[in-house]
Amino acid sequence: MQVAVNMNLEKMIVLLVVGTLIVTSVNSLSTLGNEITREEAIEISKNSELVKDGLAISHSFTIETDYYDSLRLEQLREWHSGEIFENVPRDAFWEEKVPEGHSVWEVIWWFGYKARPGGYNVIIIVDAETGVIIYETIGIVHF
Repeated sequence: MQVAVNMNLEKMIVLLVVGTLIVTSVNSLSTLGNEITREEAIEISKNSELVKDGLAISHSFTIETDYYDSLRLEQLREWHSGEIFENVPRDAFWEEKVPEGHSVWEVIWWFGYKARPGGYNVIIIVDAETGVIIYETIGIVHF
């Protein structure tokens, strides 16, 4: 009788461990498809040296964000392959640096100068799947 109880106890423990592993695996797989949020993209963009420099020299800033899903990026790639852009190198367009099937956040920081009127912007492109900065550049200088 005691042998049967020990066997049932062992089976229950094994089932519990297997059940826990299954639940953990399903949860891990479900988080793989999650994209970063707008707020996470902004936080990631703060790691850019261009943004750090802008924050150091500016008296004010504003932030704009745009989300480009993979279908929109494909449209941009097709548009930039048109003859109007035939003399422009392919790597001049940031969407060419985005992995196929990925989406991105474009985070634009507008910085106002401390000592004089005007300012400039910094454009950061963050991969929405991986959270990696794909592209960064200083954009428009305004007075």
